[in-house]
Amino acid sequence: MRDSEIKHLRRSCVSTQRDADGRIYRHRLHGLAFKGEGVHGAAATWIVTAPVARAVAVLERCQPADEPYLFAHPLKSANHQRHHIAGRVRTSATTIKDIAALAKWINTYCGVHARTDSIPEVGGHLPHLTTRKFRRTLAWFIARRPGGTIAGALQYRHQRIQMFEGYAGTSDSGFRDEVEAEEAFARGQFLASMGADDDRPALTGPAGAEAEARLAELARQTVFDGQVVTDEARLRRILARHDTHLYPGTFITCVYNPDRALCRTPAGAADQPVMADCQPLACRNTALTSANRQAMADHLARLEDALADRDRLAPYIHHRLEEQHHATAAFLTRHTLETAE
Repeated sequence: MRDSEIKHLRRSCVSTQRDADGRIYRHRLHGLAFKGEGVHGAAATWIVTAPVARAVAVLERCQPADEPYLFAHPLKSANHQRHHIAGRVRTSATTIKDIAALAKWINTYCGVHARTDSIPEVGGHLPHLTTRKFRRTLAWFIARRPGGTIAGALQYRHQRIQMFEGYAGTSDSGFRDEVEAEEAFARGQFLASMGADDDRPALTGPAGAEAEARLAELARQTVFDGQVVTDEARLRRILARHDTHLYPGTFITCVYNPDRALCRTPAGAADQPVMADCQPLACRNTALTSANRQAMADHLARLEDALADRDRLAPYIHHRLEEQHHATAAFLTRHTLETAE
């Protein structure tokens, strides 16, 4: 949410949906969206996570019962005493000062208690944090899935799916575009570095040779004097003009060609693959990096472990696992480099 959207949140702005057993499965936050809607805004609904709903409940307790806005000046604050007007909320400038004060307090507290989880300084000073940076930060985390950990990937994928259900996923909000732009940039950075690495093993698979050709062309555009372009604005411009349409994944790297993509439906868009519907063992767009081959080999080992416990498996499940094991093993055998040991 933008700062203006957050500042207009009112008491009781969160509603919940429950299943037949009374368990909460969705939180909805109701407010106003302002982008392109004029000074009065338009009603909008965000799908939010449980921590957001809990934060709203805390804010409601922090304000007097007759105060409708969650971000009105705190009752005991000097601003409330001097400037309190019904319906007046804290400005963005005040919030930025509050963020700076909180960061300073955190580092002082960490110093006093010998904690190591203080906020890192930049050039000897605390970073200048503004409310506008938080949307970009969240988009970065969703797109990059930090650390490559399963927990991190699940957490941010879950948040992306949730948020894109509501206003945050619409073209009016602009947040979907921010996430997709960050994903494209992250993909471009990864591929540019990959293309510049002369020592990496070649890609294999049905589209391995085509993937290598696309990487070589990207490297020609993004590598100068042996170094990959790191200036963000410049790299974004290059990638916008020279998109390789290579999409790295855990098990395969998609060398996207819409005419032969098995993930496409007649009614679907043709501009990029639908990775959730990927058929990697059959699609001719499939290429394999060394990491992809290792992921497939690990998956094959898990299948072997499951098949070893035959007595616990229903016949149909055992048959399907055997088919998957055979197809995966044959695919790996066909597309493993002869020099690989």
